[in-house]
Amino acid sequence: MINPKNPFTVGKTVPPERFVGRKYEINSTFAQIANNSHVAIWGSSGMGKSSLLEVLKSPEVWQKRGFDPSTIIIVYFSCLSLEPFLASKFWREILNLLAEKFQKDTSFYSEINTLLAKPEVNKDDFRQALRLIGEQNKYLVLLVDDYHVVMDENSQYQVENIEEFLGECRSLAHYSEESKYLSMIVTSLRRLNDIGPTLKPGKSPWYNHYFFIPLKPFTEKEVVNVLSGLPMTAELRDGIRESYFSNPIS
Repeated sequence: MINPKNPFTVGKTVPPERFVGRKYEINSTFAQIANNSHVAIWGSSGMGKSSLLEVLKSPEVWQKRGFDPSTIIIVYFSCLSLEPFLASKFWREILNLLAEKFQKDTSFYSEINTLLAKPEVNKDDFRQALRLIGEQNKYLVLLVDDYHVVMDENSQYQVENIEEFLGECRSLAHYSEESKYLSMIVTSLRRLNDIGPTLKPGKSPWYNHYFFIPLKPFTEKEVVNVLSGLPMTAELRDGIRESYFSNPIS
């Protein structure tokens, strides 16, 4: 519910209870998850990508959609937390987050820690974790924020490494036996095929397993929903709307 004194959230993601609009985007994302598919959400900075992922993290939202939250494992990770980005670091961090989720499950926790004890973690270790999740009749929704970071080269992560990592993600999501236990939802500043490596002749697009959802400026109805009922003049309300060009007001 919007705070009548101050509807604005500054410098952080909007909590689910204050989130407004984006019904099409949320409905589309849940529809893809229900079909064991994957989503790539893209939009400019400040458009509300991370706030949308916050909504997807909420067990109450899942329950309202008819899902059993006890069967859904939700893991959120921002690629900005890895500097520099390396594929092995990415897989290790995801396994660490899974271990945190399963601290009370002694068997699962032990098996994940065995994988983490390896000098270097890779996609096959993540596949093993997915297999364990499937054996418990659960399903992993992996929310990866700031996915555009994986396209940036560094001294230890060159074009060939980027191509390999993207290929691994496609293989996990589309070809592996464990893919039936996974939906991957990623966000980026631009559409993935506009920022990733150039396709090579004869190779399948590394991004074509994603359902693309652009985050556009708020509709007039959504802006009215945020500003309605607030103690302000019509002139001030119109000025705010014009100043933000209908972008999410945060």
